[in-house]
Amino acid sequence: LERDELTLHYQPQSSLSTGQVTGMEALLRWRSPELGTVSPAEFIPVAEQCGLIQAIGLWVLRSACAQMAQWSRDGLGQLTISVNLSARQMYNCDLLHDVLRILESTGLQPAQLELEITESFLMEKVEENVVLLRTLRASGIQLAIDDFGTGYSSFAYLRRFPIDRLKIDRTFVQDIGRDGENGAIVTAIISMAHELDMQVVAEGVE
Repeated sequence: LERDELTLHYQPQSSLSTGQVTGMEALLRWRSPELGTVSPAEFIPVAEQCGLIQAIGLWVLRSACAQMAQWSRDGLGQLTISVNLSARQMYNCDLLHDVLRILESTGLQPAQLELEITESFLMEKVEENVVLLRTLRASGIQLAIDDFGTGYSSFAYLRRFPIDRLKIDRTFVQDIGRDGENGAIVTAIISMAHELDMQVVAEGVE
């Protein structure tokens, strides 16, 4: 953070029916002079262990919102920016205040921000998480479950969460043309999500 070595890459999300880009996902990278480009899968767990994840998470959220707000002013339209939240960020009692403050300072509309939460986090403290997500959703922010299919969420519980979008984990998508079981799972997830009035994003189509 101090040496300005963190950077964001933006991966477009496109509609299969129209081909149009509907949003972006912010992907964090660390450009280390000693190590080169470091994947977040390597340094995020360390940042969580040593207590730096809050500062890094706020930097990501602020930077992503500022970039999308600028793109909107440049004429890109009302696209959505998706930002991943770690479990530690979700448990922060100042989360809602921090998010709203960043939206206000960057000028991004709440409906243009999508917060991605893991399936495993949702199932840790169901009652508390339902309240938290409803509060975020009431502020106009969109919510998504990341890497769906890898956790152990109950469909009965899933109905209680105010979720806008499911993101199917790439492990199911990558072999969809060669693995009949994966195809059946993806079809079931899409059908279930649409019945619950949720949109679906397929990860791994790159």
